[in-house]
Amino acid sequence: MEIATNSQILLGEQASSNDCDIGPYYIRGCLQGAVSKGHDPESLLRAAQIDTSVYHDPSARINGEELQRLFLTIRNALNDEYLGFLDVQGKLEMSYLVCRTTVRSETFGQAMVKMARLVNAVRSDIEMGLDTDCANDQAAIFFKNSGVKKSFEPHFLSWFSLYWAYKFQCWLIGRRIKLTKVLFSSSKPKDAIDYSRFVDCPIEYNQKCAGLYFSRQYLKAPITRSEIELKDRDFAFGSTNWFEISGKDQTFSTQVEQMLLDLYREGVRTPNLDVLGDILRCSARTLSRKLKKEGVTFQELKVKVRREMAQKLLLSTEMSVAEIAERVGFSEPADFTRAYVSWTGRTPSGYRAQRHN
Repeated sequence: MEIATNSQILLGEQASSNDCDIGPYYIRGCLQGAVSKGHDPESLLRAAQIDTSVYHDPSARINGEELQRLFLTIRNALNDEYLGFLDVQGKLEMSYLVCRTTVRSETFGQAMVKMARLVNAVRSDIEMGLDTDCANDQAAIFFKNSGVKKSFEPHFLSWFSLYWAYKFQCWLIGRRIKLTKVLFSSSKPKDAIDYSRFVDCPIEYNQKCAGLYFSRQYLKAPITRSEIELKDRDFAFGSTNWFEISGKDQTFSTQVEQMLLDLYREGVRTPNLDVLGDILRCSARTLSRKLKKEGVTFQELKVKVRREMAQKLLLSTEMSVAEIAERVGFSEPADFTRAYVSWTGRTPSGYRAQRHN
């Protein structure tokens, strides 16, 4: 077992995206699945707006934006979330349905349980699990891929899958998850990048499965994303750079939105500018002015939070419309119904029935 320690920064938390690039092992590695299926690597590189010479140049480097474009190009050409590495294709529509299931959850823990159940139900070559009984108040998410083609470099898929999962998990809760340990199911190749640049925790290789460890407290974190955002952001999860992680630089409006969500979850039925101003230690006028600079109003954020929270509760719980109305700050169910019709064009009951059919 090889362990890397004393790393400098959190996963993806570089000083600049230009500080991070990768060499031939990763360039050729991400293309090997497509090449095995008959795709021309140079055509894929051109489609990703990358100089085709990097495929043959032993000293070539590409940055995080180029790498993400290449990943997107390959996955769309193959209609495969796993870039052709597994014997069984991972269709993009199935991947979207899995992600949508997590977005409809209330907490990170619930989201990971639902994701694991769905992945394990539809794939026989991939196993996902959530362990909440680790030592020192830790939790862990594990992955096993048994269908990797024997001719492929196993470390690449292990690295790609872990990093993709981590990007998505941080995006789900809108903030960076501090990892306490990372497991790779493969050995460390000699041409691998220095992972101590990205991971501020021990890394263990040659493990039975790949995994991410973190504080159990993250399991209680609320899901802050919506289905609309999932469709808009798709694979990128808030960034055009593979090495950037969502939650690094929250805007002021995002912070206010998260506070509103927390207040509604805590039972504060009518959070207003004065309440948030007290939390942020600024006047209501200053709060409004900061939001205006970002092109949004407090009322718009309030409507957005109430609407998305109501939609999640309608889809993921058996709560009555009256109970949901109270949870999102309406004193009368009829007022909630009128508001919901104005937001979506449908009644709450109608929305729930249509989405469950």
